[in-house]
Amino acid sequence: MLSSPKEELKIEETYDNVDLTNIFQDIFHHKAEEDDINVGIEQDWQLYSKFSPELYILSRLQIFFSELVHFDFSKIWGWLFPWEKSKSDDPWTLLELTKSHNFWIRQMGIASLASKVDWPEYKYRNIAQACDARVLVALARYPYASQCYFLPQPKLHASKNDIVKELRDQLKKLPLPHAVNSCLMYFRFLALDQDFLYNNDPFNMDIINYPYSFPEDEEKKKEKDISNCLQAILSYTAEPDHAINFVCNHGLAVLQHLCEDFSDNWIQMYVASILTNLSLIPDLLNSIVQAGWLRVLRQWINSSDTALSLQALTVLANLDRDWWSKELYQDVLLIHPTQRNSPLVYADVVLVHGLRGGVVKTWRQRDDIHKTSACWPKDWLAQDCPNIRIISIGYESKLHKWGDHCPYEQDKRTIEGRSREIIKKLQKAGVGSRPIIWVGHSMGGLLIKKIITIGETEDEFKKLAAQTKGLLFYSVPHHGSSVVDAIMYAKYLLFPSVEVQELHSSSPKLAALHDNFVKFVQKNSVPCLSFGENVKTTFGRPLPKLLVVPSDSSDPGVGKFVTLPNNHIETCKPCSQDDVIYQLTCNFIKNILISIKQHF
Repeated sequence: MLSSPKEELKIEETYDNVDLTNIFQDIFHHKAEEDDINVGIEQDWQLYSKFSPELYILSRLQIFFSELVHFDFSKIWGWLFPWEKSKSDDPWTLLELTKSHNFWIRQMGIASLASKVDWPEYKYRNIAQACDARVLVALARYPYASQCYFLPQPKLHASKNDIVKELRDQLKKLPLPHAVNSCLMYFRFLALDQDFLYNNDPFNMDIINYPYSFPEDEEKKKEKDISNCLQAILSYTAEPDHAINFVCNHGLAVLQHLCEDFSDNWIQMYVASILTNLSLIPDLLNSIVQAGWLRVLRQWINSSDTALSLQALTVLANLDRDWWSKELYQDVLLIHPTQRNSPLVYADVVLVHGLRGGVVKTWRQRDDIHKTSACWPKDWLAQDCPNIRIISIGYESKLHKWGDHCPYEQDKRTIEGRSREIIKKLQKAGVGSRPIIWVGHSMGGLLIKKIITIGETEDEFKKLAAQTKGLLFYSVPHHGSSVVDAIMYAKYLLFPSVEVQELHSSSPKLAALHDNFVKFVQKNSVPCLSFGENVKTTFGRPLPKLLVVPSDSSDPGVGKFVTLPNNHIETCKPCSQDDVIYQLTCNFIKNILISIKQHF
């Protein structure tokens, strides 16, 4: 399985009655098979140049050109041997390569442009103005490519309206949702109801008027208004037709205004998530590039906030359809590989967080009081196991029914409903096309088990089960959680959410799910490594310190089980590469990769 796409070689020119397609297909395919070259990686043409293919090609062409009287060999030389052109320092020569119909030649030109780091600024500007959006996106995925390739966002006229009004105007231009009792309608209502204030009762039943008299209160209200508007726009742009309408209504300019007025990290994350939705639609590529968002995304890539950096890298991966068009990420974060010049990928490592977790925060290193910890799958696992793709799936979850969250579509919040939603996004990301190593924390492990069960019973999703080659579980409540049991005793006070209600220790659904899972692991001899906690977790009032998932619940009864001197939150957060959590995790994945490569 290769990490980059294959395309049939296409010829840009055909000389009088001479079709060279089969000749070059034979030559390049023969070389690729003979020398085990990684098709599509930008180093390929450098390897080909070592084989001195000129004599081989010329000998094959001699027969076909023997009857040609007029043959301009100088014209075809650069076409036959484009790696010679790729060595040029002339931007127009390299730009010509990027316009080729042949995949390899295009990537050769792009990689050569990305390697130019000492040109005068005008050369970069010439390329930025002359090349198409596809090439600029490709350049943006090379970390060392000059920032000068990416023109700044166009200067906007100062708006006479408040940013909240601009956001609301954008929402008013979008059509009303078909279903009244839907999350999309709910978020639209929160954003457009100007009398809605953030002090509402615990049961989301009555809206309480609150007189804003202090500056900090007005500031909080504005933040809440912006948050509601962005959440509504995010929900709208998840649907392609609404996303296209949003861009046609100059929504990108409003997002630019917002980012110019506010540099808050949470606002940037919202905008990056909206751009992720837009990046899934090929027709919006030119609009996003022309609006100058590539330069912004490149800046976000270098952010100290790992979540924002990875979100920006995921947007670029979605936009880069010329490199790999079968993997698109929606509510899925691409952690590795995030660049074009990456090694072969033999397996997918899929991370699924638990209740109130996150695509990045669940997988942070153990918190250091002096700084925000980074993401260990990105910083350590990608380095120690480079031949894997690491993706993290995200979903919203709540412990109780209090607070501002959508009260509709409760069926989608069950283990069954949420698993099916995740399956759709994983399939869009290409999961199932290669071996899979699942990694789950807490409820995330239950979702993984349900996904596998669905894959076993439904042909449409059978690859997700068939490609499962390893399972890693951190404090997964296979037989329920003691915290959930405590919450259920006080359910009329604490109002547990749908997902929490399914996790009590006497749940028949959990018992049936686990029985199916054990049979699957034993029948297919799938390696399984599980970690359990033995330190109580602090929750604050009214709950005392509790062992969230006792060992008799976190031990699945199959594979290897390790008890850790950590609480529930820390079991998936190693403090260093020498930590036993990471060492066992890394060695487990390495051993599976060795087995996969042997059968590759």
